[in-house]
Amino acid sequence: MTQSFSSSLNGSSRCVSAKNEHLWMHGAAGVMGASTAMMLFYPLDFLRTRMHTIHQGSRTMPLRSAREIVRQEGLRGMYKGIGVSVISHSVGWGLYLLTFRAAQQRITELLGGKVEDFMFEQSSLDFMSACVAATITGTVVTPLHVIKTRRQLCDANHLPNCVRAQPLPPGFAGVRAIVRREGWKAMFRGLGPQVLLTGNTIIQVTIYEWFRRHMFTNHENPSPLQVALASGFSKAVACTLFNPLEVVRTCLQDHRNHGRAEFKSMWTGLQTIWRSEGLHGMYRGLPVNVARVIPTTMMAFVLYEKSLWAIRTTYEMAESLHTAGAATSSTSNGIKGGASGSNISTASSSKASRSVGQPQFQ
Repeated sequence: MTQSFSSSLNGSSRCVSAKNEHLWMHGAAGVMGASTAMMLFYPLDFLRTRMHTIHQGSRTMPLRSAREIVRQEGLRGMYKGIGVSVISHSVGWGLYLLTFRAAQQRITELLGGKVEDFMFEQSSLDFMSACVAATITGTVVTPLHVIKTRRQLCDANHLPNCVRAQPLPPGFAGVRAIVRREGWKAMFRGLGPQVLLTGNTIIQVTIYEWFRRHMFTNHENPSPLQVALASGFSKAVACTLFNPLEVVRTCLQDHRNHGRAEFKSMWTGLQTIWRSEGLHGMYRGLPVNVARVIPTTMMAFVLYEKSLWAIRTTYEMAESLHTAGAATSSTSNGIKGGASGSNISTASSSKASRSVGQPQFQ
């Protein structure tokens, strides 16, 4: 697990070519970057979810919706559900990056290390690894997304034609409340679009890895500008393609749609939105979503790269100090052992010399 990716990829200049690199480093760096980015830009994520639930025929603008939220729910209203959102986003990103790198390594081992450093082969490896990571991550974070959506839609009575959502108790009591009212299956509502939505991340990471491999001047420690441009562009493309799935996921996880035949499944939900609102309904909240994901992704990736570099450097320094300390201790013990042996030998020789010529009493 600690083998460098460069050796497994026949010396190619991959981003994961650092010496003594461990997979947990990617997970830890991902958690740091994602949690910080979500806390900084959370109001946009909150507004995006609210915009997804605007009923058909409405043309409420994002800024107007934000003003209404602040007027009716206060500034704190823009931060409802921030705790579970930060946990969901950071766990999702950390787990995704961990499983992505692990899948890269495992697939490379299965291929016998014969991956060539060409765009097609490398992109195919990234794509397969991203598919594995996306499926695992999507399944794990769906319950967190359900709780997050319920909290964000609580008191959503400022939107036109909206029915007030039931408040969700804080902490684990919220999970018990959902299970008691709707059963365990409710915790996995929207699992289908959530797993498919990880295709968003698959496209994003595949594009980003291509930029990182072919455009970055320093693969070990790329500049923030390079990371920001590559991550922002890749996320904007992926977000635009997958916005309809984000809309239907929010609708499926909305408590007010529980039990409605129109939102019984992902497919019926998409059909309902398409019949009632057309293309406009499929792309509800897209401007807010793009405005959210670009700075959030830039921040998350920049912090991920810098955190990964810092963790890697700190680990190597600690390992070097440990090795040097062990070597010093071994040398010191050897010197002490040699000195003790010399003293014993000298004492024995002296004693023997004194006994020579003396009578031996029986």
